[in-house]
Amino acid sequence: MQIIVLYDNTERGAFMSNDFQGQLPQPRAENTDRMYYLDNLRAFVIVMVVIMHTSIGYMAKPPEWWYVIDIKNNVLFDLLVMVVDVFIMPIMFFVAGYFALPVLIKKGTAGFWHSKFSRIVVPWVVGVLFFAPLITYSIPFSRMATPPSYMSFWAVFFQPAIFNHAQYWFLGVLAWFFVLLTAVYHFSPSSCQRKTSPSSPSIGTFLFISLVPAIAYFIANLYFQSDDWASVAYVAHIQPTRIGFYLCYFGLGVHAWRNLWLTKDGYNPEFGRWFFASVVMLTIFIAYRITFSDTTPLFKAGHALVHSCFNLAATFGFIVLFRDFFNSGAYLWRRFSANSYTIYYIHHFILLPMAYLVQKIEAPVWIKFISVSTLAVVFCYLVSEYIIGRVIEMSRKKPAQIPEHSS
Repeated sequence: MQIIVLYDNTERGAFMSNDFQGQLPQPRAENTDRMYYLDNLRAFVIVMVVIMHTSIGYMAKPPEWWYVIDIKNNVLFDLLVMVVDVFIMPIMFFVAGYFALPVLIKKGTAGFWHSKFSRIVVPWVVGVLFFAPLITYSIPFSRMATPPSYMSFWAVFFQPAIFNHAQYWFLGVLAWFFVLLTAVYHFSPSSCQRKTSPSSPSIGTFLFISLVPAIAYFIANLYFQSDDWASVAYVAHIQPTRIGFYLCYFGLGVHAWRNLWLTKDGYNPEFGRWFFASVVMLTIFIAYRITFSDTTPLFKAGHALVHSCFNLAATFGFIVLFRDFFNSGAYLWRRFSANSYTIYYIHHFILLPMAYLVQKIEAPVWIKFISVSTLAVVFCYLVSEYIIGRVIEMSRKKPAQIPEHSS
C-alpha cells in the first residue's frame, strides 16, 4: 500500500512561522518591496493541495489505497489531479530554498537548527508517529463494515507494506534538504554568499533545470511507476520519480537568492513569455499523457521531458502571475498566508470526515466535490485562525507576576 500526498516577509523559517502558523521566511532584500506575492502564492498552493486531495476521492480511476473513495466519480477529476500534481510541490521547494540560505547565514548553524528543530523536525516526527496512522486508518474504516480497532491497526502500521508519512513527508524531505544545505554552508561558506550584483539566468540554466530532473525522473521510472511512493529506512517517504525535481527546485531557489533574482534590480521573469509557455506546455502535457502510455523506455523518456518542461513553465508562470496580479497585503491574503502551515498540517482531519459523511450519498458528483472542498478549506482556516492559533497565543503569554509585599 502506498500513500500519496501532494499537499512575512521577514526571517520566517522555511514554511513555519514563530507562532506555528506556517510562514515562509522572507528576508528584507535591499531596496526591494515586500514580496507579498510569494506569501500569497504559498497560500494558494496550500488551498490547491486541499482541493486536489478532495478530487482524488472522485477520480474515475482513483488509487485503490486513497483514504476515502466516493461512489460517484468523473474522469475530469483524473485530469485535474494529473495536472496539479506536477507543479505544486516544486513551487513549495523553490520558495523554501529561496529563503533558507539567508536565515542560515544570519543565524549561523546553531541558531538555524534551533529554529528548524522546533518548527520542522518535531512536527514531522509527531505527525509520522501519531497522526499518519490515524489518517491511514480511514482506509479500512471507510471500506469495511466492521473495521479493525484503531489500536490493532496502529500495531501493524509500521510494517513496510503500510507505513507512510502521510502529508508530513514534505517536512521530512525539507529537513533533509536543510541538512544538505547546512553541510554545503559549513564546508564551502564562500559558495553560499549572496552576490553583490544581480545576474540573469542563461539558457544553460533553464536547460539544466529542465534536463537534469527529467533524467532523474526517467531513471527512477525504469524501476518505479510514475506515482509510486517508497520509504527510505523509515526516515524519509518519497516519490522516487519526483525527488530529483524537489532537490533541483530547492537548489534553484538557493541559486535564485544568491543571484538576486526576483529583487528590484535583479532578474524578474516576464509575464507574457512565461504565461504563454505555461499554456503551451499544459496543452502538450495533457495531450501526451492522454495519447501515450509510459510502458516503453522511449515513452518514459518523453513523459519525463514533457513533465519537466511543464513543471518549469508552470512554476515560473505562477510566480509571475502572483507577482503581477496578486502582490497584495490585504487582510484575507495575510490571514490565509499566516495560517497556511496549520491548514496543510491538519487538513486531512477535516477533509476526510467530510468525504466519509457524503461517501455513499446519491448526489451529483460536482455538488459533492464543491461542497466538500469548499467546506474543508473554510473549516481548516477557521480552526487554524480561531482555535489553534488562539490556543498557541494563550500558551505563550506569561502569567502576570504578583509583586511581593514588603514586610
